[in-house]
Amino acid sequence: MCLIVDTNLAGVVFGSPGQSDFRPIIDWLTRSGKLVVGGQLSGELERLNSVRRFIRALDQAGRLRRFSNAQTEAESLRIESNCRSNDAHIIALARISGARVLCSRDNALHRDFRNTRLISNPKGRIYQNAEHSRLLQLYGHTNACRRSMGG
Repeated sequence: MCLIVDTNLAGVVFGSPGQSDFRPIIDWLTRSGKLVVGGQLSGELERLNSVRRFIRALDQAGRLRRFSNAQTEAESLRIESNCRSNDAHIIALARISGARVLCSRDNALHRDFRNTRLISNPKGRIYQNAEHSRLLQLYGHTNACRRSMGG
């Protein structure tokens, strides 16, 4: 499965020196995991230098799934009235990609990501610290993540 990293934690997750809470994510991504980006999230992450370099390295290693702006925007518009957070683009990305693990510290987004009316089969899970590394093992080795549709 794939992982989505919200902009509010991307600098910490992919920054140097790495924090121990996010070391499992880095290890998983460099070994077998996939990072999902697309739409508004792509633009937000591209503005962060350390993140941009890491995303390029993941892309070169075949560990990145990038979804088109048009696809994520269309899904975001379709569901935004059902979201409590201002992050319908993240929920849309999870829905079109099949990603079910989110790394974020945004509580409103957490509620949306866990809302089975928005994300289900399987439901969304939240990674915030190293204690949640089991999520990468439980959800990290399935084929649920769909192929990217271009950038």
